[in-house]
Amino acid sequence: MLAVMMVPMGAVLKLYTEAPTVLYVNGGGKKVATSSTSTNTSSVTPSKRADATEESKEGPAAPRMGSGSMFDNIAVVYDKVNKWMTFGLDEQWRATMVKECMQLRPDDKVLDLATGTADVGIHVAQQLRHLGNPGPNAVWGLDPSQQMLKVGVGKVHDKNLQHVVRLVKGDAQDLREVQVIDMNGDVAEKSPGLAEGTVDKISMSFGIRNVPDRTKAVKEMVRMLRRSEQSRVCILELSQPTGDNFFSRLAQLFITEVVPLMGKVATMGSATGGEEYAYFIRSILRFPKPLEFAEELADAGLSVETITSFAFGAVNLYTAKPTLT
Repeated sequence: MLAVMMVPMGAVLKLYTEAPTVLYVNGGGKKVATSSTSTNTSSVTPSKRADATEESKEGPAAPRMGSGSMFDNIAVVYDKVNKWMTFGLDEQWRATMVKECMQLRPDDKVLDLATGTADVGIHVAQQLRHLGNPGPNAVWGLDPSQQMLKVGVGKVHDKNLQHVVRLVKGDAQDLREVQVIDMNGDVAEKSPGLAEGTVDKISMSFGIRNVPDRTKAVKEMVRMLRRSEQSRVCILELSQPTGDNFFSRLAQLFITEVVPLMGKVATMGSATGGEEYAYFIRSILRFPKPLEFAEELADAGLSVETITSFAFGAVNLYTAKPTLT
């Protein structure tokens, strides 16, 4: 029994001490070099993609899986379940994205897509304050889920960052119009979004795989970015581990078997019975391999420089710039 218990304990310890793998990419989906442990880097052109969201098993009247309405259903438990599922490492991954990928400057204008409950937006605002005196609404956090944003508004106010972070409801596929959310969680009428070519840094954590048309969203990122060498896009996303070693296979098992169980427990008593977290697994399994996704980004106008992998390949951070030529 002790030996059986030592396996998951050892895996968790390994997870906390694991050195990230950095894959250097030549702007598209071709590998240049790898630091630390190698990952599976086979490059395959992605096939034509369907809508990333799904119809609920409850029928067309229910929220589509992956939509803002689906996240409305789990907003109350979302932060807590994230901590359980990642052993608290999600905060470390987001911090790495903000500190190492975004390369923030004091006067940056930042757009955080799929902001959810505003964890990244808050982290960015705190970094900007550390660097100097950020202007009003220096950070925009956008999400399609009103209930997730409502949780985020409370967190922003708790940190006294309401003058730096502006949370809006909107669609990453079309950023021309948004709805500002107030401190009570209510949304205003639609108003113009940020002006084209005015954003210095764009982040997106664990959200791109839920966008119905990823190419549209990436092209919107390119449209919003300032045409500068300092501009950055930083995307943190989950994918299926390669299974090329013991810990990678263990990560596969955790994603496919343990996460759905945790989701059922977290949403016990809800009308959907944990369907959201079953969708969560399917969305990971459908998502492209890292180099395939890098090709998608390149085709849409973003040049990928590095792919940093955490959690035995289950989490990947894509560092990209707009293609200026």
